[in-house]
Amino acid sequence: MLSALARKSVTDLSQRRSRAFFAAATLALAVASLGIFALPALMDRSMNAEVKAGRLADLTAYTSPLVLDATRLRELRALPNVVAVEPRAFLSTQVYVGERRAPAYVVGVRNFARQRVDVVHVEAGAAPRTDEVLTETQNAKRGTFGAHTGDSVRILGTDGLELSLRVSGVGRNLNGGKWVTDNDAVVLYTSPRVVQELGGAAGYNSLHFRLADTRPAAVVATARAVRTHLRGVDGFTGFSALPDVRAPGDWPGKTDFQKFTKFFVVVTVLALLSAFVLIANTMTTLVAEQTGEIATMKAVGGRRRQIAAVYVKTALLLGAVGTCVGLVLGVLLSNVLVRFLGSTFYAIDVGFGVDWRVLAASALVGVVGPALAALPAIRRAIRAPLREGLEATGSAVGSQDAGDRLLRRVRFLPRTAQIGLRGVGRRRRRSLATAVMVALAVGNLLAIMGLAAAVANTTHVEWRDHGENVKLVSQGRPFDDYANSLIRSTPGVGAVEPMSVVDARLSGKDGYIWSVRSKTMFRYRIADGRWYTPTEARAKARVAVVERNIARSTGTRVGDRVSVETAAGTVALRVIGIATNQQENGTALFVPLTTMHELLPGVSDDYWIRTTSHDHALVDRTTTSLEDTLASAGYDVSTEIEYVGEADNVAENRTITTTLAVLGFLIVAISLVGLANALTMSVIERTREIGILRTIGARRRDVRRIFATESVALATGGWLLGVPLGYLLDVFLVWLVREVVNVEVPLAFPFWNVVVALVGTVLLALLITFLPIRRAVRFKPGDALRYA
Repeated sequence: MLSALARKSVTDLSQRRSRAFFAAATLALAVASLGIFALPALMDRSMNAEVKAGRLADLTAYTSPLVLDATRLRELRALPNVVAVEPRAFLSTQVYVGERRAPAYVVGVRNFARQRVDVVHVEAGAAPRTDEVLTETQNAKRGTFGAHTGDSVRILGTDGLELSLRVSGVGRNLNGGKWVTDNDAVVLYTSPRVVQELGGAAGYNSLHFRLADTRPAAVVATARAVRTHLRGVDGFTGFSALPDVRAPGDWPGKTDFQKFTKFFVVVTVLALLSAFVLIANTMTTLVAEQTGEIATMKAVGGRRRQIAAVYVKTALLLGAVGTCVGLVLGVLLSNVLVRFLGSTFYAIDVGFGVDWRVLAASALVGVVGPALAALPAIRRAIRAPLREGLEATGSAVGSQDAGDRLLRRVRFLPRTAQIGLRGVGRRRRRSLATAVMVALAVGNLLAIMGLAAAVANTTHVEWRDHGENVKLVSQGRPFDDYANSLIRSTPGVGAVEPMSVVDARLSGKDGYIWSVRSKTMFRYRIADGRWYTPTEARAKARVAVVERNIARSTGTRVGDRVSVETAAGTVALRVIGIATNQQENGTALFVPLTTMHELLPGVSDDYWIRTTSHDHALVDRTTTSLEDTLASAGYDVSTEIEYVGEADNVAENRTITTTLAVLGFLIVAISLVGLANALTMSVIERTREIGILRTIGARRRDVRRIFATESVALATGGWLLGVPLGYLLDVFLVWLVREVVNVEVPLAFPFWNVVVALVGTVLLALLITFLPIRRAVRFKPGDALRYA
């Protein structure tokens, strides 16, 4: 008997191939989505290999340009815990991209053939000679700079100097590629002599160390030893910025990547939920069809356990088929995604890989999940009274209760639409399950679109807090009174404000100190406390206004006294306000400019410039005039144009939210498969009914309208459930952004998105159910009446 029951499990699936195919396909998509969990491990494996090949620095120290001969470098290499040291010359400047000036970083590498730390790999062409440069491979990938080997590049330097250098090839460096993606800047590699000629200062301004012991205490001790040793070098006045410390196993952008992949988990969980709803729906339909067969098995002596085993085996078989396909798709999906992300953001070729832990977990979920999802239907079937089962016809008559009677009274609709609505009411569990799947899809898309709108709104607000149109940053000679007069006399300049930004750490969290005047063109927004007064600014008071994000993550409150670590030492400040601005992703601390001058006398001012008009053409002309005027007077500057930065930021955020939306279509695909499955089952169950309708004069278009109404009703019901679900998911995603990314974004749930979701859901429902409806209208009356 058991072997016969086992054969029955196979027969149940083979007799309804369309249903089995839809269910297996849905499960395969859900299991495939679990491959997303492999992304962190696959990327980490590839990036760790890249870190090893590139000899990435454990400690990077920044100084003013220092002349370090071979003896000095040997002494640095001989310091305790130092394995290797590599000096670099670094200059922030501009290059011509066509006739437009673009921000650029030029890195001077001492010897391309013998790099001990932070290796710049030559990907194509040859290492540059003294009058050549390598272009970072990410320049072309990101579209910031498209020069090829043999082309010339024009680089601006101090004192109005302009060098035209030949591109010798393409280089690749993990940190250099990160600068391109983070700052939309052109990165070039060349010799230190070229950097010296462009910057007008001899020597190296960054030191890159590989260490034997990378524990935090050992790294801090090594940084202290480096600072102490450099005091004997002419021109050393201290580190110009906080040293960069790379934790063991870390790589550029790892934290951001891990935060980003956490959003994929939400998509994966929703995909699994949709799949299991469909499996439960499928098993409910299967059991309902076979009510009479179950009763017959009971009548001939079949025990409940044996009958349950038949349908558990059916679910396991369905799970096994879907899982086999899903595992293959999951491995392909994870590798395609990790290759895309590795190439796009890190310019590395990620090899094929499999995370066996994720693979095993996917197999377990794919096989066991359907059996668990089928248990409620199986339980109802085996507990049904024997007499009720023997009297069941297995037809699709469905319920004849108050709900069905209510649907009969819907007189204002055409007769075909009434029949379609009653069809939805006949199989309420299946209709509800189908509507839930559609709701998951609608809710997911509404939440992602809401998050995208919230991020876009936050980005626009963040940039509109800037009262300036252009920011001037000194790259060499500090701005003085003469520079101030040149800036103010430049045509197009309407207002000028000095300010400065320096790296800082508050309670171990990375942040920035923004030094601005008490009456500033920056539009600050205070949530608690207050802004500092002109009196406090004149008195050089040690007060600070802290942005909400870093205040929350460090437990900082108004009235607290905090110690802020800077390159020049630790600064004690009293917190007088909490701001809701999102500068530097909400990690800025605002202090009076006069206070910064006293605490960090070596920090030079930059300038905010407000032009006489916000017209982009005028802003561009004024920026070019400022660059030319200051360069001819010997000031090396870089510029940040507000409207350009905003556009770049919006585009970057759009890329991220679009990626999430594309992955969210997994849920859409599953829900549409579920809708097609539901309508296919309805057609199969009501084949005889179709035959009767055709016999009494119903036309093909009447049958089409009946099932189209059913499809639209299910889609609309799913949309109605999906709107509140989408709102709740949107709230959850906003919370997730705050807790994981540590960025405050306001809740956004645009009404227009709800309308778009309704139209899209109905259109997709009609499209995906085209084939089942086509099958229904093609039945011949005689064949339909004889259908069993």
